[in-house]
Amino acid sequence: MPQYQTWEEFSRAAEKLYLADPMKARVVLKYRHSDGSLCIKVTDDLVQWHFKYYKILNLRNVIGNLET
Repeated sequence: MPQYQTWEEFSRAAEKLYLADPMKARVVLKYRHSDGSLCIKVTDDLVQWHFKYYKILNLRNVIGNLET
């Protein structure tokens, strides 16, 4: 399970996975209030990409990118 360190790398890999087969791709978001982290997982059951946010400032940027 590869975990990306930067949002740009993760978003490119997730987009590529989605464009390969949109009907199989899915996204799972997990938010932990206790430590303020957000885990994003994109998978098509063959490949999984993970990304974790620990800082609320970065999280606001992600939410802004998801809305557009």
